This record gives sequence, C-alpha cells and structure tokens, in this order.
Amino acid sequence: MHTHLEPGLRIAFVTTRDLAQRNGRTPIMGHILAALRRRHTVEVLPLRSVLQAGAADRAGAAGTWLAGLAAGRPLPLQCLLYAGPREVKRVAARIVQGGFDAVYLDTVRCQTLLRALRRALPDLHIVTDFDDLMSRRMTYLRHHRMPLLTGHVGTHFPRWARRLAEGPLSRLVTAYEARTLPAAEREVMLASSATVLLSPVERRMLCQRLPADGRSTGAPPVVRSIPPGVPLQAQPWAHAVVPDPQGFGPPLRFVFIGSDRQLQNRTAIDFLLERWRRLTPATPLHIHGRQTRPLAQVRGVHWHGYADDLGQVYRPGSIALVPALVAGGIKTKVAEAWAWGCPVLGNRAAMEGLRAPGYPLTVPEDQWDPYLTRPEAYADLWADAAVKGAAFVRNTLSPAGFERAWEMALRPKPRPQEAAASASAINAAEQASG
Repeated sequence: MHTHLEPGLRIAFVTTRDLAQRNGRTPIMGHILAALRRRHTVEVLPLRSVLQAGAADRAGAAGTWLAGLAAGRPLPLQCLLYAGPREVKRVAARIVQGGFDAVYLDTVRCQTLLRALRRALPDLHIVTDFDDLMSRRMTYLRHHRMPLLTGHVGTHFPRWARRLAEGPLSRLVTAYEARTLPAAEREVMLASSATVLLSPVERRMLCQRLPADGRSTGAPPVVRSIPPGVPLQAQPWAHAVVPDPQGFGPPLRFVFIGSDRQLQNRTAIDFLLERWRRLTPATPLHIHGRQTRPLAQVRGVHWHGYADDLGQVYRPGSIALVPALVAGGIKTKVAEAWAWGCPVLGNRAAMEGLRAPGYPLTVPEDQWDPYLTRPEAYADLWADAAVKGAAFVRNTLSPAGFERAWEMALRPKPRPQEAAASASAINAAEQASG
C-alpha cells in the first residue's frame, strides 16, 4: 500500500489510437489515464502510424521489415505500422528529454519504440498494456477461417487497401500475424518492466511462453492481470420484472451493444440475426452501436445506433445477450450489463475472465433457443444471474481496485538505498505522530 509520503510521478502515456473515440479499448484507456492524473503528472504522446506520417517513414518501416525478415525475426504488420523511424525517434526523444519516471505503452504495437527506449534508457520503468493477446485472436481467426477487420487502424488506410486487407488478402494477413505476433509479444514482455493484460486466463498463456532457460536465469518478467473497473449503477432486477397476468411490471427485452467495426461484435450480431430469422421470438431484440453495414430488416429486431444513455439500454427487464464467437480478452459489455443490474446470457468465451461464482447463464450458444423463445419460463434464472453478476462486479471489479492496481504497476520499484531512505522517513513520521 502506498502512503501520502510517496511523491507523484511524471508519466509518459504513449497511445496508438485516438482516445476521443469511445469504443473498443479506448474507454478503458481513458479510465487509466484519468486515474493516473489524480495523483501524477501525465503527458499523452500519440505514436502515429506510417499511414499518418510521411513517405520517409513508410520507406523506413519497409526497410525495418526487410531487415527483420533477413534476420529471421519479421515484425507483425500491426507493429510495422508503428515502426516509422522518424515517428519513433520523435516520441523516444521526447521521453528521453522529459525526465519521466515511468512510461505507459499501448500494446505490442509499440515494439519498435520499446527497442529505441531500451537502447537510450535501459533502466526506465516501462509498462506495456497488452489489453488482450493479439496473437491468440489472430490464431483463432486463421483456424476458423474468419475475416479480418482492420478496426481503428483501418480508418487511415486508403479505401482500396482496406478492402484488400479485409477481403482477398484477409486470410494471408491473419496467417502472417498469427505466425509473427507470439515472438513480438514475448520480446515486448521480456523488455518491459511490467506487462498488463485484462484476462487472468491470457496472463497465464503469456507466462507459459517463457523459454525454459528464461525461467531459471534472473528475475522473471512481471506480468499482471488488471480487469476493468466497473462502477455499480443500479440494483439487480428480480422476479417482479416478469409481467404478471394483469400486465404489471416492465416487459422482457433482449439487448446487444456493439459496433460491427469490431469482428467480435460483427460475428455476434450475425449470430443473433440468424436466430431471430429462424426462431422469430416474440421478445424483441434491441441492437445498439454504430453499424457500417446496411441494417438488416428482421422481424423483432430494432436498431438504435450509438447508445448515449446506458440507463435506457439496460433498464429493468433487459437481458443482455453476448454470444462471443471470437475468443480473447474480457468482454466488458458483460460486466457493464451486470453493473446496471441486468442478467447476461453468454457462452464460455463471453465469460472468460469474468467467472462469477455460481453464475447460472454460461450456456453454449447452440443451446440458446429455448431462452430466446420462452424467456418468461426462466424468471428465476434471470433474477439469480442479475444478483450474482452484480455481486461479482462489486467484489472483483471495483474502480478503486482498478486504480490501485495501475498505480502499483506504473510506480517504479525503489532502488535499495532509496527504499532504505523511504523506510527511515516513514518511521520518523510515525514516531513524530505517536
């Protein structure tokens, strides 16, 4: 536990994405940034991709890729996108000149910048936030022959290049990324002072990649799991939410939140649309989130666009559906629904890293049909799930715990002489107050 005697830090916060966009990973990054700024001086340093930089950076990145290929260590394409020499030099120079105590790096994409920082400042405390294991996701896509979506990076591609990457070249790209990302993740883990993932499951997976000899020589790398902090917003709804014969109580409704710009959301939306076409449930499905494709006109499905008020999305009677067909990370929409007092019907992948004790609604997606067609028959399950989900959020995902965990991750360990001086100061303060 840190005390009031500990000074604030100067932290460089390096990001590869626009934090003003409130989707995907950026809301959690925004929470990290806000938490750090309560006690520390934080400078945000955007690391621009070669698509945003000039031709010199694109040529330099191509040279870096060829050199890695010749050495048998080719960079993943998403790391290559942020390997522009001028851009890396600019951000590294600012960090070297800034006298920072610690650096936050946004995912494995910062691999080339991390190399530059370790050459210039070998003892600097650097924390890399992996979010989830991208290599695992790419391996999953390759294995299941699923399409690639370029996500937030894709907005910087020329339209023709984005269509190629997400279309004819999709499987080639996912195969290349699945092959090259494990080595990049291992390198970044070993070069970082600490590596952070959302999911404890993926933390274990990453730690298992250490070479056998690396486990016994020197201090092992620090790899932590820090799940998101989710504030409780409402009491869980219970049995009374199911309408009685007189019609009292709010009606049941299914909800899903997510933009189809992310593959995990697109596959979930497609799954739900197929179910509503085939089963025609009487209970409506409300889909929230910005969509890039034409809105399918399916009986009982209602499209709402971006959700400004989650209180309306997750109002009493709402049952969140999360059929996660792409494994990886933590599905924050599950915790979000629990925090608003709603039950979540999810499959195993949806609940990974969010194992609420005794949770009754972790159900394989191919067994969902009766829940969708006769939800009123499962009133006890909805109520039990809402209560247990809210308890998990309260006990495991507290915002205060989230802030403490990131504070600990980014605070450098004091050197032996500094630790002794700090201990002496604390003892003196305690004796004076006693």
